[in-house]
Amino acid sequence: NMSDNDLWLARNEIYARHGRKFDSKELQNYFGSKSRYNGTVNAADFKETVFNEYEKKNAEFLRQKEFAMHDGGYQLDQ
Repeated sequence: NMSDNDLWLARNEIYARHGRKFDSKELQNYFGSKSRYNGTVNAADFKETVFNEYEKKNAEFLRQKEFAMHDGGYQLDQ
């Protein structure tokens, strides 16, 4: 019962836990407001190879659910 926005945030939480900075102002503001977030890796430099097998599977699962709800996934701010 998650919205496409909830799925999008949950998926990006995995990236945020690994210190990824976000080009999207919406994401950067959201995670920047969380005390546990410490963005240290520029989006262009981030490598998904830091994910463990569970994070990879969860990120893909959430992406599939998000895109199934809304063609193209959650629409980012511009």
